[in-house]
Amino acid sequence: MITEKNLTEAEQLFTNVFKTEPAFISKAPGRINIIGEHTDYNFGLSMPCAINRWILVSFSPRNDNRMHVISHDFHEQLEIGMDEPYTPDNDWKKYVYGCIEIISALKKPEHGFNAFIQGNVPVGSGVSSSAALEVAFMNGLNELYNLQLDRLAIIKLCQRVEHEYLHVKSGLLDQYASQFSKANNFLVLDFQQMSHRYVSAALENHCWVLCNSMVARTLAGSKYTERVEETQQALKELKTYFPEVKHFRDIKEAHIPALKNPVHQKRIKHYVLENKRVEDSVLALQKNDLTRFGALLSASHISLRDLYEVSCTEIDFLMGQAVLLPYCLGSRIMGGGFGGCTINLVEKDKAKEFSTHIKSVYKKQFNRNAEINEYHAVDGASIILV
Repeated sequence: MITEKNLTEAEQLFTNVFKTEPAFISKAPGRINIIGEHTDYNFGLSMPCAINRWILVSFSPRNDNRMHVISHDFHEQLEIGMDEPYTPDNDWKKYVYGCIEIISALKKPEHGFNAFIQGNVPVGSGVSSSAALEVAFMNGLNELYNLQLDRLAIIKLCQRVEHEYLHVKSGLLDQYASQFSKANNFLVLDFQQMSHRYVSAALENHCWVLCNSMVARTLAGSKYTERVEETQQALKELKTYFPEVKHFRDIKEAHIPALKNPVHQKRIKHYVLENKRVEDSVLALQKNDLTRFGALLSASHISLRDLYEVSCTEIDFLMGQAVLLPYCLGSRIMGGGFGGCTINLVEKDKAKEFSTHIKSVYKKQFNRNAEINEYHAVDGASIILV
């Protein structure tokens, strides 16, 4: 939960800089993705939830046409006038500027604003600080200019920021989770229907532990785009062989051997089986079968490692060490890949022991310190009037 102390601090930081109180605070959480990885951009299934880490953006309107945005964590600022030429020089500015430009194209702003960004979503650790920033900022602009956009429209605009300003062909998983999550629940997302439902996140005496390998995901952007293109090429080829295949979700395992490129076979096999793992995970959770649920998590990792080929040596080591422990029911790589985190289903009373052990063996193997955090499912984005 965001506490009164968090909000008071946000108000005070804003007031210290801009010498006026904010009108409201836009809050958006980071996310973890339980299962259903690299499926969203191909209209598949995923099961994420928002986590107890947030980006807060405090806003107030101005009387002129200036737009002044300060990032507390990056110690930088962006200040522009409406219709003023501007080229962002780093990623956080691209996200913010992209939001401003896309909203301005929908309706020309009548006035400028001040905004102050702060948060505790770890950057670069696979829990999607970027989506939290987009969702918080886009919701804030919607509130500021009274645009009355619906919640789904807002996250689609956030996705445009990714595509047009970051040049990443991302799906909607991260933004969807940040916007629509509900405390103590997992979202079950269907990206073909663009719909969601909830399944209880009650895990009895288990919790989610994330192990950050601290390996920078330097290949993630280019390889992500490569995977998008590979799967699209595979679908195009299968359409020529099978009239019943019109969309990704029409592809069955029996269709896969027809693909001439063995790499394309592997990519599509992961996609088909990962969607089934999401469905099987829902059933396992409904039956409270956490052993089966954990096995599905580990099977997802093996598929992402061997078929989708988005893992790395350090991540494979973390996963392998985790599942050796009797109190860890399952483990897998999470996010875009090529570094980042593993997500682990661990007995609550063993979480500290798990952390100590994993840090020790990881340090010994790679002379690198892993960062380990425990998370739980929280509500999605909201506007808090000050």
